[in-house]
Amino acid sequence: MKKILRALLLPAILLLLLTSCNTETTYFNYTFKGEGDTWTGVYKQEASQKLITKKNKVSSESSKRYNLVLRYKGDQSDLEEIKQMRYTFKAKHSSGSQTIEGPVAVAMLKMSASGNGSVEKEDSAIKVTVEWDGKSEEFELKNEK
Repeated sequence: MKKILRALLLPAILLLLLTSCNTETTYFNYTFKGEGDTWTGVYKQEASQKLITKKNKVSSESSKRYNLVLRYKGDQSDLEEIKQMRYTFKAKHSSGSQTIEGPVAVAMLKMSASGNGSVEKEDSAIKVTVEWDGKSEEFELKNEK
């Protein structure tokens, strides 16, 4: 009889723990694209937000990872002639910038980060500004639905 009780006790405790703590995860995986006359940009976000209900209290945890890639529309060898470049992006819940002293390599036109906090929503717009050798261009990245 004791063996049967022991065998049932562990599953009962696990079941009790699982029902007292409920989690629901929502994913915000979006690709935002846009272009100007000289540059194009793609911002990819992989994010999730967990709502955790434990003893009638609700809390949340979020995590995100983004990757911004710029591409020059002209001949890629022209990038080597750029002496100074700065690009920035500004979204509702994140922003970033990078300054490059020439020559510019294609690998330098990428920016990424990860962490927690607020995530970009499906209808967000991301403003990108590119400045290079006295020229400037602004454009928006929007979610491809």
